[in-house]
Formats: sequence, structure tokens, C-alpha cells
Amino acid sequence: MSRQPAVFSTRWCLCIAVLVMAVAWGHPTHARGPDAPGPNALQTACTALHAPSVLQVSLLFGLNRPDGGHVSQRDWTHFVRDIITPRFPAGFSVLRMTGQWRDEHSGRIVREPSRIIWVATPFTPDLQPRLEAIRQAYRQRFGQDSVGLVITPGCAAF
Repeated sequence: MSRQPAVFSTRWCLCIAVLVMAVAWGHPTHARGPDAPGPNALQTACTALHAPSVLQVSLLFGLNRPDGGHVSQRDWTHFVRDIITPRFPAGFSVLRMTGQWRDEHSGRIVREPSRIIWVATPFTPDLQPRLEAIRQAYRQRFGQDSVGLVITPGCAAF
């Protein structure tokens, strides 16, 4: 039986985040005050949930091309298959979004369809090169100025 990668809805991810924060907030060390030493709240929550520490990585991709074109669904699918999947074969989630940003030169607000790749992964020495390879490949293939990257410590169990 083949195992399919885990795909999570935005609602599911939000529920887990709220649960982790609730556990951390309700832990007795929170009542100590800001100057009192105590165990790391995130590590306490991870331990209580039997979930190992991971990094939550979000890669932010705009689908409008600078030349006025758009990254097609077929182009996106091939990019995910050829570039992202080999670097995160254990799985990741793809979220469809609409992004908004201000053009530095014109000051104009731009809205565009976008995708977020979300992956929970342990920190390993090869993580930075894998992420940079994805970002660089997207910029080169689709003529993009940037690919956003957000990394947040967390914990996960599957």
C-alpha cells in the first residue's frame, strides 16, 4: 500500500496552532512572570503533545509574471513535481491564496493569485540549500523577483 503525503487544510493547521498555544499558555510556567526562568513553552507544548520539534516552512509564490503573463496550472504542477517534490519527498501542503504587495517603484498595490508550499520539517544541515534551490529555480523559470520564505519553530506529529 503506497502512502500518500499528508495534505492539511488551512482550518486544520489553524486548529493545531491554537491547541499548541493553549497548551503553552495554560502551562504553570506562564504564571511565573516575565523575569522568572522556566522551560521553553514551545518545547513543553511539543512534549505534552508527543510531537517532535520541527520548523514550519512556508514558501510564498506569486503567479503573475513580470512580462504580464501568468504561471499556468500546468507549469505550476510541473514545477511542484520536478523541483519541490524531490526536495521534500515526505510531503508538504499546497495552499491556494491571493497575495497583496506594494510595488517599490510605483507605490501601486498589486494583488495576484499565489501559492504557499507549507512543510513541517526537522532542521537538517541540507535544509537551507534545498530551500534556496527551490526559490532560485522558481525565480529563474518564471522571471520572478522573489519567492517569500517564512520559517517558524513548532512541533508536529503525523
